[in-house]
Amino acid sequence: MKLHGLGSSNARAALALVAVSLGALALPELQSFVPSEALTALRSFLPGETPIFALLLFGWLGVALGRFSAPSQPTPVPRGGQTAARRETAVKEEKVERLLRHIAKVLQTHLTDSESFSDRLDGASQRLSQQQSVGPIKLSNVRDQLEESRLQVVQLQTNLERAEEAGMRDTVTAIGNRRFFDACFADEVEKAQRVGDSFCLALADIDRFKHVNDRFGHLVGDRLLRLFAKILVENVRGQDKVARFGGEEFALMFPGARLDEAVSAVERIRGILEMKQWTVEPSGERVGKVTASFGVARLSMDESAADLLRRVDQLLYDAKVQGRNRVVSGGEKDGSPASMKPSRDRRAATG
Repeated sequence: MKLHGLGSSNARAALALVAVSLGALALPELQSFVPSEALTALRSFLPGETPIFALLLFGWLGVALGRFSAPSQPTPVPRGGQTAARRETAVKEEKVERLLRHIAKVLQTHLTDSESFSDRLDGASQRLSQQQSVGPIKLSNVRDQLEESRLQVVQLQTNLERAEEAGMRDTVTAIGNRRFFDACFADEVEKAQRVGDSFCLALADIDRFKHVNDRFGHLVGDRLLRLFAKILVENVRGQDKVARFGGEEFALMFPGARLDEAVSAVERIRGILEMKQWTVEPSGERVGKVTASFGVARLSMDESAADLLRRVDQLLYDAKVQGRNRVVSGGEKDGSPASMKPSRDRRAATG
């Protein structure tokens, strides 16, 4: 773009025309002052997607350049100063040309950036469309991974529970072991004393179990222990707990039960065991009648768990001394020293 050869008045007229025309392109209100042929010709030189604010910028810059290129009022120039005036005009026109080139460059950069931004938007839109089309597959994969992780966590928890359970279950009979008994017994006693509820404890000992082991072997002895444990579990209530106390001894806990209810349950178990006919497979050799002795007691409100256990153990010893295959019960503790003394060794001697 060059302005050499234009007079100052022509330059002002041209710039004003450009300003008005560009303003008319941007603002419909100004289009009525510019011929439609001029607008059509001017639009053909501009990009089709030129933003409105760029056109407005052209218009305002045209007005500014018009004011910059000529003084507000014409000043008479002496004949001798015409050469200096022309040089000054040439300098101004050169400045205007450089300014317009700079403006054109800025606008071109703006248009390029706009096109680049538009391209980026189109690319992002296409990628978003593609992601939406494959979204369910990716989400499905994520859900599968989360489900797999959840199953792994559940498996770990199950393994931990099994490990804990294995530590509190007897390996021979598959019921609670002594560790299980100690934990449950302490909890039940504390609960009963806290809420003032009833609690009964029973100890059972298979009569002459050592004789069965010595005659038929430990495999038969273990099978007898398993069958006796099965009888215990099948003949107590859901809230009652059964555990192998040690050797051929078993413990039964009856939370919330009265003493007569606990004695009735234990007597039923004793009768079922007594009626069984035991044989050794596959030889069919008869083992004979197997019986058990029981001691049962009810917890006193001021009694400790250890005191109740000693009392029940003494009652079990009394059942052994009285002839085995019987149930001996006791109510509240009577404070007798004889009833509280240890009896496990003596009971082991009697069988």
